[in-house]
Amino acid sequence: MTLEYSDNELIDRFLGGDEQAFNVLVRKHQDFVYNVVRKITGNHEDAVEASQRVFIKLYDQLSSFTKKAAFTTWLYRVAANESLNLLRTRKVKRWFRLDEMEQEFRGPDPDPFDSLVEDEKKLLLDRALQSLPDRQRTVFVLRMHEGLSYDEIAGILGVTTGSLKATFFHAVKKVTKALENIYE
Repeated sequence: MTLEYSDNELIDRFLGGDEQAFNVLVRKHQDFVYNVVRKITGNHEDAVEASQRVFIKLYDQLSSFTKKAAFTTWLYRVAANESLNLLRTRKVKRWFRLDEMEQEFRGPDPDPFDSLVEDEKKLLLDRALQSLPDRQRTVFVLRMHEGLSYDEIAGILGVTTGSLKATFFHAVKKVTKALENIYE
């Protein structure tokens, strides 16, 4: 079985008893899930654990997916919630790291000074994001890094769009203030 099948076809096949269809679904979305939870949890170890939890939940609850929205929207919700649950149970605040893939876009031989400045900017942003409560950090990541709309994020997190906009506003305000304090 290949990745050519649509998500809904794979879901139908799995629910019909084809276990291989679930494996294809996992392979198709494992990088997506990892990247989302990595940005929320802030480190590789937690991202691996949260990703595993996402796919276990997916296996157990795939029959509850109603196909009213895109599968990836539902998967975003599960990934965000599992990430937040992991952070809550650990009660550990960690450095939020921006995705290392940004380095791939710099080019083969970046200017060492420019690289140092960029690394310093990322570190300062990491620190500012770390100071945010989990919910604000999640909203900030989904909006700024994943490029999701307010409506999409509200659907994922199960909150109203107005509430979400307020959360995002407070997150941006705190990050801006933290960066202003650093640059003063």
